[in-house]
Amino acid sequence: MKTEVQLCRRLWLECAGEHVLGNGMIRLLLEVHSQGSLKKAAEQLKMPYRGAWGRIRKAEEALGVTLLQSSRQRQKGVTLTPIALSLVETFTRIDAECRDFLQERLQQLSLQDFQITLGR
Repeated sequence: MKTEVQLCRRLWLECAGEHVLGNGMIRLLLEVHSQGSLKKAAEQLKMPYRGAWGRIRKAEEALGVTLLQSSRQRQKGVTLTPIALSLVETFTRIDAECRDFLQERLQQLSLQDFQITLGR
């Protein structure tokens, strides 16, 4: 009987040694994009608005870019800037490609006593 184990991996971007963008920030940005509101996105993700805003500000400062832009009409909420959309798309694509690569390699490798699957 083989022991089941999972190979886990995480990706993130660092700037000057600071963690600025990972899966959590990507989820937050995608939710802002979907909701059109940082407040609604934070509520949906069950995180404090202040914490969500702090994460956005920290990433913006570290990267030297603006990630969110307010609508000219305040009631229209916020949208992702083109650079934020590009970061989300690129990070998501790289994450998927890494996952596919690891899945492929796991199928090629065999350990006699272990059944290895890809985790998160």
